Amino acid sequence: MSLRGLFVLAVLWLVGCNQEVKVAVDITPPPPIETNFDRLPTILAGIPKTGVALLYEGLPSDFWEPQLLEQELARTKTIRLHGYPFYEELLALQGTDGEQFTALFSARTSFTKYTDGKKGGGFHANYCLEWKTGEETTHVVIALECGEVKMFGPKSELHCDLSQEAAQKLRQLLSRYRKNCPVETPSP
Repeated sequence: MSLRGLFVLAVLWLVGCNQEVKVAVDITPPPPIETNFDRLPTILAGIPKTGVALLYEGLPSDFWEPQLLEQELARTKTIRLHGYPFYEELLALQGTDGEQFTALFSARTSFTKYTDGKKGGGFHANYCLEWKTGEETTHVVIALECGEVKMFGPKSELHCDLSQEAAQKLRQLLSRYRKNCPVETPSP
């Protein structure tokens, strides 16, 4: 038996058989990815200029809303993309938003080199955009609060910042796509 298994048995023994044991959902953050900005052209090549963009909505923050995150993971169908939890349901893009997302994320000027040390609760995946080219897929995981993206292409990956203009445009575009993720109500 593993050390973890022995620990679980010890906890159960100490708690007793009549008490409910709550098992926490595994919300271990994914490992860091490459920040070498020279990888950007390789990533951008995976975003087709005329491709269809798909949009996933992220779950509540594990830093700011851990209880709400646990509730949502237990209550709804979710998927993990690159270690981050998202609602399984794809969000229907409105009007020309798909083309605008594609134009924004295929432009070199939308990105800047990653800078560390931002304030806040760390990288939280608010949304993920997906493009397919044949059998290959490119994902861009978006953290709106810190203005960062993690890009996963067929041949490379990159963690970088959004330019101020791109971050502003993206916040504006995404503002109407909060569908599933509840807002935590502050305690009185």
